[in-house]
Amino acid sequence: MKAITRLRLCTAAVLMLAAAWMTLPQSTAQADIGWPPLNPGGSSLEAPEDADTNVRMVSEEVNLTVEAFERPVPGNKEDSPAYHMRALVEAVFQMRNLGTADEAFDVWFPLAASLRYPGMLPYWPDNIVNDFKVWIDGEPTAFEHVQAPDVGNPEQQSTWARFAMRFPAGQDVTVRVNYTLYPSGRRPFGGFEYILQTGAGWKDTIGKAVINVYLPDTVTPENVSLSGKSIEGLPIAPQPEGYSIENNVIRWKLTDLEPSETDNIFVDVLEPERYRELVRARAGAESAPNSADAQVALARASINAVMVVKSVGQHGGGRELGEQINAAYRKALELDERADIYLEYIQWLKRSSGGSLFTIGVCPEELCAVVARALQAHPDNAELVAIDAEIKNLQAQNAPYATQYALDRTATAVITASQAAQQALSQTGTAAALLPTAAPATAVPSLAPAATQTPASQPAAARGISPAVWVLVAVIAVLFVLIGLYQKSNPK
Repeated sequence: MKAITRLRLCTAAVLMLAAAWMTLPQSTAQADIGWPPLNPGGSSLEAPEDADTNVRMVSEEVNLTVEAFERPVPGNKEDSPAYHMRALVEAVFQMRNLGTADEAFDVWFPLAASLRYPGMLPYWPDNIVNDFKVWIDGEPTAFEHVQAPDVGNPEQQSTWARFAMRFPAGQDVTVRVNYTLYPSGRRPFGGFEYILQTGAGWKDTIGKAVINVYLPDTVTPENVSLSGKSIEGLPIAPQPEGYSIENNVIRWKLTDLEPSETDNIFVDVLEPERYRELVRARAGAESAPNSADAQVALARASINAVMVVKSVGQHGGGRELGEQINAAYRKALELDERADIYLEYIQWLKRSSGGSLFTIGVCPEELCAVVARALQAHPDNAELVAIDAEIKNLQAQNAPYATQYALDRTATAVITASQAAQQALSQTGTAAALLPTAAPATAVPSLAPAATQTPASQPAAARGISPAVWVLVAVIAVLFVLIGLYQKSNPK
């Protein structure tokens, strides 16, 4: 076949591919998630906004002790971790009047704040710090609940504790507060906060601040989120950085602190009973390696310790535990191909990786393989037959999106291959230029768009370009390659 004929055929194929892709409907997520339940974060003492004070917070020590705590779950709160664990908080503040005159004014302590989830506080107005008590120099002190501008959003109102204090010149005054704090977030993890930024209104800096978060068990990457982000894009590792971990304690030691929002403390914790169940199940599977039931128990306990929102999240053990779940079910089925084990495993796979069926009609490889194997072992099982029918129905409904998905991957592969070829040619050209006897390099047609940026480095406008435009860019790049090849094979 002549080169010009090959060129025309390739060009036509590429253009038909692009046209087919652009005529398909654009896929969209069929459902999104709601915000997790909000609970308040404990806080540092705050001076009145208009106070020109000489009182300094010399030191602050906070002990936040997380414990399992079950209480009745109201309707529509099943996903909230606040009914399965809590933190008992004690904070001690040493205040010193550095001036020559006595001072007296009301001191504030926020009992609710909307910082991590801005704008959410009005939806949970009754979620405030519980059992708040305050002592001044060892004496119990009365306080009142008042409504005032929220710490995170002054346009909202939140609940504060307000109490009167005197600060004699040149003397220290010790303030101690106790309260109960319930976590925010979704089960099985809960986030505990301690808001340091409210301590910024005092004289100078906070001299020393020590914050200790005590867990019921030794801190591990499974019972505390030590990296990653939530589905909302929020960091879930302990914040801020600079903490240390020793056994069951996460500790921050801060000096000369002028606190801002970036200094607020946050820890994402797995419900204690779920972690202990995981530890017990793991020990049971190790002691009975040939028991299918022990493997199933390990898989169940691991599922209970994983955050799954659309897919396995990065909270705690996250994806590592997800792999452990799959391995446990596989081993259980090697030991005993019971239908109930197949059904459990399939339900887990649908929950953790089956989202593509509902959006683009693509069945995850392992899910479809397990369903096929289960039907082969139990062809008359009604539940398995129904699951197979459901999968096929979703594939049929979303077939256009599956085609689009395949074309997306093809277009991405074309761009990636072009970038790799361009890089290889550039490296070859550089190497040739370094050779002392090398002849001048022959111009080579570009195999990639002029600017090849990673998504993180692209400007916002570029990231918002329609996928169809990127396909056209890829098509043009391929045409340049084909034209270059044709010119090379037909120099005249």
